[in-house]
Formats: sequence, C-alpha cells, structure tokens
Amino acid sequence: MKIKTLVAIASTHGGFFEGFSQVVKMTATNSERDVNSNESRITANGYHHVLWMMVLFVMQSLFVPSSFAQATSQLIDDRISLYKKAYPQIEFKLLRSKADFDQLLPLTSSLGKDLSNVDYEHPDSTRVGLIEAQEYRIGLQLDIGNATATLFKTPNARITNKPYTCLVTLNIPLLDQSALAASRFMYDMDDAALSSLSESYLIDNKDFLVYSFDHEMFHCVDAYSNGFLFAMTQDPVKSSLDRSRAELRAEIFAAFAHLSRQPNGKRFLLNQATARTLSLLSGDVEHYTSGALIILVGSSTKNDTHDIKALVKKSMHFADNHAVSYAEYKQFLVDLRTVLEELDIVTDTIFTEYPSVADEAPSDKNVESLRNSLNMAKVAINY
Repeated sequence: MKIKTLVAIASTHGGFFEGFSQVVKMTATNSERDVNSNESRITANGYHHVLWMMVLFVMQSLFVPSSFAQATSQLIDDRISLYKKAYPQIEFKLLRSKADFDQLLPLTSSLGKDLSNVDYEHPDSTRVGLIEAQEYRIGLQLDIGNATATLFKTPNARITNKPYTCLVTLNIPLLDQSALAASRFMYDMDDAALSSLSESYLIDNKDFLVYSFDHEMFHCVDAYSNGFLFAMTQDPVKSSLDRSRAELRAEIFAAFAHLSRQPNGKRFLLNQATARTLSLLSGDVEHYTSGALIILVGSSTKNDTHDIKALVKKSMHFADNHAVSYAEYKQFLVDLRTVLEELDIVTDTIFTEYPSVADEAPSDKNVESLRNSLNMAKVAINY
C-alpha cells in the first residue's frame, strides 16, 4: 500500500502564500507500507544460537547496505555525474536522508543570501516565505520516502559557487525492503494481492528508482531551461494544469531515458501507465500520464542517444505535442468526477479545489473512455 502525498504550493496572484496557508496537500491517502514477514518457529535447543545470529544479522543490515542497493546507489551517482556534465551551472545535491537535509537548514544560510525558488513564480515579498515552505515540503517528502526535486537560484552560493542548486530526494533503501516494494507502492496493493500477479506486471525496484530519479531531475532541468514551472494564478484549474504539464514532461523524459538504457524495456513503461491510471482512483489527476506513455511505447521513435541534453530536447518536443489544452483539462476533471462517483468514491475532498467543475456537463464519450481505461487497468492486475 502506498502513501501518496503530493504537496503543492498554491501560487495565487495578489494573495500569494499567506503565511503558509497556501501550502496545500493535494492528495493524502495514508496506508500501510510495512513489509509483512512470517513468524519464525525456533526450537528450544537452538534458541540462543539462532537469536544471536539474528541479532548479528540485523546489526549488520543496519550498517551495511546490500550489494544490490550499493550497485544501484552507484548507478545513481553515475547518473548525477551525467547531469552535472550536461548542466555545469547547476549543483545537483542528492539528499539520501533527513539528516542530510537537516544539515542544510535553514537554506537561506547554507545556500547563500538572495536565495530564491525557481519552480514557482512569486513576488519578491514572498521569497523567504516560499523558501521556508519548500523546506517544509522537502522534509515531509523525506519523512514519507517520496522522490522529489526542487530548484533554487543561488547567486551567492558559499560552497559550490554555482548559480543554481537542485535538491533531490530518493528512497534508495526501498531496495532492501522487499522485491515487491516498488509494485506495492505504485499499484497500492499488499503483498498478498501482489503474489498472485503475473510476473510481467511486477515493477522492478531498481528500474523504478532510476526512473523516479530521472523524472525528478528533469523537474530541475525544466525549471532551469524554461523558467517558472508554475505561474501565479487565481484559477485552481490553471494551477493544476501547469502541474500536470510539468509531470507529463518529466514522465516522458524518464521514459526516454529508461529506453536509452533498456531498449527492450517497454513492459516497464506499460506497467507505469497502468499504475498512473489506477492512481486516478485516489484523485491523483496531475500524474495521469498514461495516454502519452502508451503512445510512446507504440511509436517507432528510436532511442539511440544517452546524451542528457538530447533526451531533454526530445522529451520536451514529444510532451508538448501531447499536452492538453485548458478546456480539455477542465473537461477531463469533469469526466473523472463522474466516473469516480459511479464507483461510489467520495469526490468532495478531491474536487473542492475546482468549484467551477461542478457546473460543467460530462462528455459521454470521454466518460466511457475513462471508465474503460480504469476497468482495463484493474483487470490487468486483479485490482
């Protein structure tokens, strides 16, 4: 089961960030992520020996990561080097733990004066407030174990002397939890349900972590290349659309990067599309990238480059060609609400942000398409 906590900062023009009250948790579906384990049966004669062996094993596991996790950690470090080479003006900092992040607080001190966040458009009067809100958000994501990325402009960086700093979080210890950890997180299913799933639908932990890393790194590259990702607006639909477009660009980049590493890795992308579709059931509208992923998998586009900048350019072009308009996105929200209500899912907490949606009529064609997509995703993994 997964925790989906997508924290966004509502950038409203005129009343931007009123004392952090504009920090909004877009969706918070809390559920267990504990790894189930079977109780061991220990005979009386071997009890003490087995007990001490278990103690030694646990202590070793606390201090020595598995070779699998170490190899993946090295792969992540290698990829960071690629990003640093492609974008030398950005300092990419991977936060592996809450302790890593705590050492940087407050960011206004560690990252130098005149620090500012690049993700959200904002007036200068709210600059420090926005930084403090991002500190809260990053800390929350580290507590939960979610991947996230935040770009700051650092004109007076004391340590790196680089004009930009990207802070990235990634849950590398996920690899040591269970072979089913990524599948459990993305499908929102427990191990008992996953055990009956066809192996082809399982999501590989290492692929998932590297994919998530590339997805998050792109957010920083996107803000660096294109400026503010989220414009100031009083329109909640426009705000959500901006986040949706940013997620689409990041998802397509991660998909192209995945195929550049694994040319035959389309099964993973299809599983990702299935998971993104199922996430609609909990109201995660902004990560719904399934349609574009399926188009990418079915296309004849070749992935013959490992160059980061080339992949960025390619993914931006693809994503822009498959982005929806404001009217289309608003209609999508209307249609999704109709489908969720058919499933007896309470939508008030999901759609209170979009009051204008309540007055719109659903499209029968689109509702049928969404209904079919959700049914197909549920059937595929016996959801």
